[in-house]
Amino acid sequence: MIENNPKVSIYITTCNRLDKLKRAVISVQKQDYSNIEILICDDASTDGTEKFVDSLIFEDTRIKYFRNDENKGACATRNIGIFNATGEFITGLDDDDEFTPDRLSFFIDKWDDKYSFICANFENKYQDSMTLNYRLKKEKEFYCSDLLFANEASNQIFTRTERLREIGGFDISVKRLQDWDTWLRLSNAFGPFIRFPESKYIMHHDHVQSENRVSRSYSFVDALNDMAQRNTKIYGCKERKILNMIILTINGNLKLKHFVQWFFLDGNPLKVLKMVYLYSKMKVI
Repeated sequence: MIENNPKVSIYITTCNRLDKLKRAVISVQKQDYSNIEILICDDASTDGTEKFVDSLIFEDTRIKYFRNDENKGACATRNIGIFNATGEFITGLDDDDEFTPDRLSFFIDKWDDKYSFICANFENKYQDSMTLNYRLKKEKEFYCSDLLFANEASNQIFTRTERLREIGGFDISVKRLQDWDTWLRLSNAFGPFIRFPESKYIMHHDHVQSENRVSRSYSFVDALNDMAQRNTKIYGCKERKILNMIILTINGNLKLKHFVQWFFLDGNPLKVLKMVYLYSKMKVI
């Protein structure tokens, strides 16, 4: 727990989704923790976002606005927020999602400097209003090794601003799995992280067919391979072999001989079975 009421920076990236952005901003303004700044990072929107944010700034001086003259992509736009933040701590919010009212105060209360970052579960909300909660029975500590083959940290985390800057923020070359890649590098640099069972983030899935939450211009398998190739100091020979087993599983090509090899490589049968089940059931593109 932190005692000195530190400032928290919240960066929100957006591009031509004004209606959804309004919902996101309101959720931050309604936080029960008030020492914040809201950095709205606009990737060259043409839908009236600039005019809307300008009107907000007159009413709420905690809001700062940054706009790209041309589209630079999500990672570059997030970095504008990260490197212009003045808060001691930082977290992100996608423009189509929202915070629960106590998200920031919860993280402030739970912060422990021995962790590279902390995070919490989230709630999925669909157009028919059905929600699915991702629950843990209790808080759980994870290590960098736990991020090698699955994003155990969800899509947003809470950390010290200086730490996110020290790893260079988001890698602008990454086309897909940007969050996962960043949390992997953050944990590799600063150690374990903790995930709490409480849901403090609402992830909306009310998009039209043309809107995707993630880039699908190249496959999930290609994104996994690229992440390992970018992070060769984290993925060693054994880890690359395990990744190949995961790719075989995703593609439906895992044979008994591969399964046996995987057991010997990992040394944790339950973990292997869990990954086989997870990736064999995933609907990935």
